[in-house]
Amino acid sequence: MFHMRLFLFLASGVFLYGAVARAAEGGKDGEGWKSSRFWFSRPAEWKDTRPQKGTGDTSWAKDATPIGNGRIGALIYGGVGKDHLELTEISMWSGGFCSSEAKDKGPDSLKFGSYQPFGTLEITYPAADGMKDYRRELDVGRALASVSYSTGDVRYRREYFASIPHQVISMTVEGDKPRSVDAVFRLTTLHPQDRITSTAGGGRGMILIQGKLKNGLAYEGRIAILPKGGTVKASDGSVVVEKADSCRVLVSLATDYVLDAARNWKGESPRKRNDAVLARALKVPSGKMKRDHLLAYGKFYNRVSLDLGETEDATAGLPIDERLKKYKKAVNEGTECPDPDLEELIFNFGRYVIISSSQPGNLPANLQGLWNYSLIPPWDSDYHNNINIQMCYWGVEPSNLPECYEPLVRYIREMAPAARRITRETAEFKAASGTPAPGWTSRTAQNIFGGQGFKWNKPASAWYALHLWEHYLFTLDRDYLKTTAYPMMKEICQFWESQLKVMNEGGSNFRTEDKKVTPEVVSRDLKDIRAGMLAAPMGWSPEHGPKEDGCAHDQQIVWELFHDTVQAAEVLDVDRAWRKELAAKRDLLVGPRVGEEGMLLEWMIDRKPGSGSWDPHHRHTSHLFAVYPGSQISPAKTPEWAEAARKSLLARGTTGDSRRSWTWAWRTNLWARFLDGRKAYEMIQGMIRYSMMDSLFTTHPPMQVDGTMGIVAGFAEMLLQSHTGRLHLLPALPGAWKDGSVRGLKARGNISVDMAWKDGRVTQFSLSSPAAQSVKVFFNGEEKTYALTPGVAVKEK
Repeated sequence: MFHMRLFLFLASGVFLYGAVARAAEGGKDGEGWKSSRFWFSRPAEWKDTRPQKGTGDTSWAKDATPIGNGRIGALIYGGVGKDHLELTEISMWSGGFCSSEAKDKGPDSLKFGSYQPFGTLEITYPAADGMKDYRRELDVGRALASVSYSTGDVRYRREYFASIPHQVISMTVEGDKPRSVDAVFRLTTLHPQDRITSTAGGGRGMILIQGKLKNGLAYEGRIAILPKGGTVKASDGSVVVEKADSCRVLVSLATDYVLDAARNWKGESPRKRNDAVLARALKVPSGKMKRDHLLAYGKFYNRVSLDLGETEDATAGLPIDERLKKYKKAVNEGTECPDPDLEELIFNFGRYVIISSSQPGNLPANLQGLWNYSLIPPWDSDYHNNINIQMCYWGVEPSNLPECYEPLVRYIREMAPAARRITRETAEFKAASGTPAPGWTSRTAQNIFGGQGFKWNKPASAWYALHLWEHYLFTLDRDYLKTTAYPMMKEICQFWESQLKVMNEGGSNFRTEDKKVTPEVVSRDLKDIRAGMLAAPMGWSPEHGPKEDGCAHDQQIVWELFHDTVQAAEVLDVDRAWRKELAAKRDLLVGPRVGEEGMLLEWMIDRKPGSGSWDPHHRHTSHLFAVYPGSQISPAKTPEWAEAARKSLLARGTTGDSRRSWTWAWRTNLWARFLDGRKAYEMIQGMIRYSMMDSLFTTHPPMQVDGTMGIVAGFAEMLLQSHTGRLHLLPALPGAWKDGSVRGLKARGNISVDMAWKDGRVTQFSLSSPAAQSVKVFFNGEEKTYALTPGVAVKEK
């Protein structure tokens, strides 16, 4: 039976979203609970001794509950006798400015550094004899976490949320009997230099932590304990609450970091920040703070809703570990386990993580979002620019969260001055005369102080430029394009104009570090290279193979950079002569190449799979950038290249190194661009089967949020594509989703799209945009053109 719970299309053509609104409010009987709430029948596993050397341990995040407001966050473990909240602030970083392949890391580093944990809030409760009916829940529709259980004749409940408008973490502890709340609050730290004190008075308690890292970063945290009734006292750095009816806790964390290169990353003191935050927050009653939180979060979350079918109550009501186990078992056995609401939940959890770890005015989400447990987390929880930070933001625009894109744009802009300096000083990029290169690029890893580490990723800045352009395409914000995006895109183009290598006839000046490539191999494989063609010199196909000229990864990214910048210049009607030259250089770039076996080549040289020089099952699909997230290759415009790329992706397989969290997300998007819903769906199932933890975080291993956030784009790309100059509705719909609906997806052109479908065919849709425009729409095998008028939705049924 076709079940469309997200909206009804009335005879008048008006969409009704009441059910969605009720579900978002978290009503007990609301239909949305199956795809917005998940729960555990036990506390998360807490380890008092935790790995601190970047070992890749995933246990810290495997079943904990995350909350965040884009700046501060917590992982909630929900213990009965002792609860733990692992606290983080997204700018809590060691290190500083640097450029080195070797990454100096850890809490005392003055070079690259590492993302640091802020501290752990421990809350000890009386022994819970006969504890029963335990439930730990996360409601991603309202960004509320909770723990409840019974002991004796008392039912206890704790509720947690990270407030965007009030910039605090809120926790409430209550029992259903008077004077039933006893608790000891204590803050612990992994930084020995920290000073922790506690005070009590006027019916309130306060825990204060103050410290400074060796790089000079100052930080301060305050935990206000506000019991209702009972007594409160301070004792040896702790706060003790006894015989209270309930207890409210507000957590404020701050550093003196500011994302502003001109200020050398120094902002106001953390004390001043906390003074201001708590002065406001302490005046807000708990009920109003929660209402404000729900309103602010709902402004983001409720823009999009997805219905892929309905799961039976018995399955949807299982604890999440059992629900996942049931799903994985069915996939393993090849049997049917219909749980479309679990798939919707994964889409919704990804959006929850985006909203929780990327808010305007803050740093962008790092490799772990904004959560952390270690002094040296895996890869320092840094900003990896050869796929990872980009993937975190792929789903932001399609899921209608443009504000959450702002931290990435701002980060790119503020890291640029340091990157210019590093690029100018790097001999590899200088001209033969010794003249420094214009513009900038980056090493693969970046911190928050302009520091760079690991290998050079020459096209890093060019890939960033795609994100700058995409933000314009989705918003049509011309002022942003003129003042922010285009100047950076142009500068990055100038870097590449200075770097491209002019090839000789037959590629006789081709360079490689692969000693197996003899002059005879070059003559054989590059006989089609014409004199004057352009190649990116001595690049790398992340993260394998030789260093050599013309890697497909580099060529495709530079092509996208030049192509997008030409379009941006045309939109702004500027730099006419230069954009003409740039278009000519784009057309001279060595383009995608097809090998003897019909696959898209990763390098200019036709290396055979399994030849020992590269891994055919490698986790990266760097040579398919032009398919996704780029737009150079598509089945409609370049069918021969698209078919070769499809064969290349098939050859990668889904075993061994391919079973990585973010790998599944990228391949979901790739298969969607190949218009293959069955294969795209297999990638989603693969992610759940092999790389998803009970927390719904995905693991490489270790835990990284790029897969969690990137899969949001995969869902969106299967339902709506807009990169070829037209809207394509249901381009890669799998059979498992033959009936469904979606509301609020965003297409390029700042077009909002609602649609419903049955038996794989669109039955109705609505388009709206604040910009007047004509748009082509392809659906059910035909193309139609519609005129969009601001404030007026175009509907088709």
